Amino acid sequence: MNSNYVHRKWNTLFIDLGIVVVRSNAMIFKNIKNIWLFGLILLLLNSCYSNQTSKTLGGIEDMSILEEVKERKWLNCGVNGNLRGFSYAKLSEIDMTKIDNDSNIPNNNILQEIEKSTVGFDVDICRAIAAAIFDDPNAVRYRFLDTQERFEELSSKKIDVLSRTTTWTLERDVSIGIEFAPIVFYDGQGILVQKNSKVKSLNDLNVKVICVQTETTTKKNLEDEKKKRNLTFQIRPLQKEKDVYGLYEKGECQAVTSDRSQLAANLNSLKNPDEHIILSETLSKEPLAPAVIDSDLQWVEIVRWIIFALMEAEELGINQNNLEQMKASKDPKIIRFLGLEATGDSIGSRLDLEPDYVQRIIRHVGNYGEIYDRNLGPNSSTPIERGLNNLWNNPKQRGLIYSPPFR
Repeated sequence: MNSNYVHRKWNTLFIDLGIVVVRSNAMIFKNIKNIWLFGLILLLLNSCYSNQTSKTLGGIEDMSILEEVKERKWLNCGVNGNLRGFSYAKLSEIDMTKIDNDSNIPNNNILQEIEKSTVGFDVDICRAIAAAIFDDPNAVRYRFLDTQERFEELSSKKIDVLSRTTTWTLERDVSIGIEFAPIVFYDGQGILVQKNSKVKSLNDLNVKVICVQTETTTKKNLEDEKKKRNLTFQIRPLQKEKDVYGLYEKGECQAVTSDRSQLAANLNSLKNPDEHIILSETLSKEPLAPAVIDSDLQWVEIVRWIIFALMEAEELGINQNNLEQMKASKDPKIIRFLGLEATGDSIGSRLDLEPDYVQRIIRHVGNYGEIYDRNLGPNSSTPIERGLNNLWNNPKQRGLIYSPPFR
């Protein structure tokens, strides 16, 4: 390992390999008629990896996160799992015939189907990291987490990366032992209301009830706005996202407030999406970024520069379709970026990755723009205008997506 990296502090570790966790109130299984199979899948998702042995504590304390990931042969990634466009497990598409009905222990085929069914913008960040390390974007196992669990799972090292629409704040950065990777989505807090409500801004919701999810910056921002504007609306905090929108549809809340991206993602899940609107008013800045534990500087830098590679690839015009053609470029920046220099001191080697790690990312996952378009573009299930998430030098609309130089 490069001696410039700071090794992790010793912590008592219990490595839990039960990575894919889906609680019955977090996901909806559709078209499953056999209750035995339903129960079997839940059992599988909660304990599928419990029989796999891990290294003893004495063997782990000297290992970097990169070494642990390589040894287990997959990346553990924490995501939402129920937010269209960002991370969503399409479990209804799983082939139920792949479960061995004659066995008390389900086979691994169903696990692979679960991994392949999980898609989205945040998921592709995880896939890019796996592609860089293993040359395989599918070498990822996902843990579906709510807002309260996400930081606990990261701090306890049950996940290697948290990629779950998480806002970068000072308190989170300095108080809970995590390090944020580059911002991947510039967002802001919005308000969802019924079109026929005649509500135009937060001020119009005075004396009304607003539903919000707990353990989020959203709730704190709403409390600040209430004090600042001297309003008397009631804040209804709920831990589960599905409960927030459930009460809203029942009319028990007259509005929902959250990141605008989350409102857009959940809008299509409502019974009559056309009857609702996201107000133009934006209440806060919400820079969303993946996060890792802060005690392994090497891992922080690996994740940081994998994400920057997605942005730089789009800026250099390198994508999945033209990668092979761009490898013939005479541009020193492209040669260096793609790891084509005839020297052992490549960008990849400085990160303890293969020289072609950027090529692996682009080949398997694409650049930032391709990831955005695939999951949030106009033809996706959750179309969100790029706006601030355009490249900094976009000639039509400048954004904030920007990578430091790859030198």
